[in-house]
Amino acid sequence: MSKKMNLRVLTLNIWLDPRDREKRDSLLLEGLRTFDADIVFLQEVVRTSERDAFKLVSGNSPLHWHHASDYTQAGWPAWGTAVGTRWAPKSIDVHRLPAEDGPYVWEAVLPLPIGVDMLFLGARPSFKFTREAARVEQALFITELEEKRRQAAPTILAGDFDAAPDQDCIRFYTGKSAINGRSAAFRDSWAIAGDGTPGYTWTTDSPWVARSVVDAQGIVPNYWVQEPHHRRIDYVFAGSTENHLEVESVINSSKVVFNEYPTASDHYGVLTEFEFNALDKPTAWA
Repeated sequence: MSKKMNLRVLTLNIWLDPRDREKRDSLLLEGLRTFDADIVFLQEVVRTSERDAFKLVSGNSPLHWHHASDYTQAGWPAWGTAVGTRWAPKSIDVHRLPAEDGPYVWEAVLPLPIGVDMLFLGARPSFKFTREAARVEQALFITELEEKRRQAAPTILAGDFDAAPDQDCIRFYTGKSAINGRSAAFRDSWAIAGDGTPGYTWTTDSPWVARSVVDAQGIVPNYWVQEPHHRRIDYVFAGSTENHLEVESVINSSKVVFNEYPTASDHYGVLTEFEFNALDKPTAWA
């Protein structure tokens, strides 16, 4: 059995909006085939009679797929999140995050081909600008869950966090601030292995996002759009090396993808490639 492997992780909010859905669905499937990720985490996965996005991706992918509907506000279509994994999970579950708008976090334990298990967490926290306090509370929940369920290989945490790197919840995830006497230390793959640009994933540079402003004629609440609007809010994080001494891990690359118009979504995605090396014994300084 090889002790080394590469792991590709993709996160993308695929957008519940119905506009140009046939073209966008084609672009989505084309991207999923091209990037060939081992773990795919999708948000705003609509399941309606007009568009069943989960059926679309699960029926056109070799991955093991699971879906959960987690947004229940009246007047909105049924939508949720979906996770696809190269290897059948040993266990998989969803946990309701502390908030009134019903977001979930996925928890999946995956057996890797190098003989160790890995915890994947897929998160979709509260999305409104005004909900940062909720996102902080959710970050505490997610990091506590990670501590309880952590495996030998570094935990991967991914999703649409609706928060920029300088906001409290992201600063907490990445070890730059403590909350309620607690701290965490996830590695932000883009900050480590991106191309040096801001890496915006939701921006009015995208015609889809810019069009949201025009379509609403100025009545869109500002928790969605401020123009000009440029933020990096989609992430792939990795657990700290200190907490995973039995598996060496390197973030080889992190790319913003689905970012050339026409695109599959109003969000851009993040594709990160890791290199794992399972050790015969923990690192010497353990």
